Amino acid sequence: MFQDMKVFSEIVLISGGLATVTAFVYAVYKIAKRIDTAIGVDDKGRSVSERMEKVEYQLWPNSGKSLSDRVNRVEASNIAIAAEIKIVKDLVTIIVDSHLQTERSKGKKEI
Repeated sequence: MFQDMKVFSEIVLISGGLATVTAFVYAVYKIAKRIDTAIGVDDKGRSVSERMEKVEYQLWPNSGKSLSDRVNRVEASNIAIAAEIKIVKDLVTIIVDSHLQTERSKGKKEI
């Protein structure tokens, strides 16, 4: 009887140990899978380093296709447009001032 209990307790301990090891391996697998999903490949099969290379390519000036180059072109265009608007504004101001002076001089002549 005592021998039967010893065998039974050994079976229970071995089964419990195997279940614990299996649960641990499964938990590690789930964590590794979650990490791989988070920083692994995306839907297109690109890794994190490949995606970062694309971002890096956009940050520094290169052959005109980077974000930096495009921002520089927009800034230059903005400066040119601002200069043109200033010229037009000055011309309109001159025209309005000359028109007002003409109106005033006509008003003084009629008196």
